This record gives sequence, structure tokens and C-alpha cells, in this order.
Amino acid sequence: MENQIVINKDPSFTEIWREGCVTHNDTTHYFWLIHPQNKDANSEEYECEVRWFFSKVPKEVRALYPQIINSFKQTLNK
Repeated sequence: MENQIVINKDPSFTEIWREGCVTHNDTTHYFWLIHPQNKDANSEEYECEVRWFFSKVPKEVRALYPQIINSFKQTLNK
């Protein structure tokens, strides 16, 4: 059996990375909010993503993931 790999030369989407932070118990935790942009304006929007700068982020802060995304989406709609 032979494998075939196909990769488009043109990108399907681009990403805009924004920096943000959450302050919890007097400690600031920084993150990137990744906002993918569709090449085709008529297609559905890709999901945003949050990535933390460092691995030692408390569970309580990581649990804010949906709130961070919603907050970002609200700023886009203003």
C-alpha cells in the first residue's frame, strides 16, 4: 500500500494573535488569543483559541477559557 500526501500551496486561513492577561489572587497570567481568519468571507468562522504563555496556570484561571473567548467576541461586535 502506498501513501499519498497532498498539501495546498495556498493557505486556507491566517491567524491573528492577540495578547491578554488574567489577574487572579494578585498574580497576572498572560495568554495569547488566536483568532483565525477565513480566506473566504462567505464560509463559517473558525473557533478562537486561548494559549497560556506558561504551563503553571491554576485550574481556576484555565477555567476562564470560555469567558475570555466570549469577552473577545463581544469586543468584536461593538
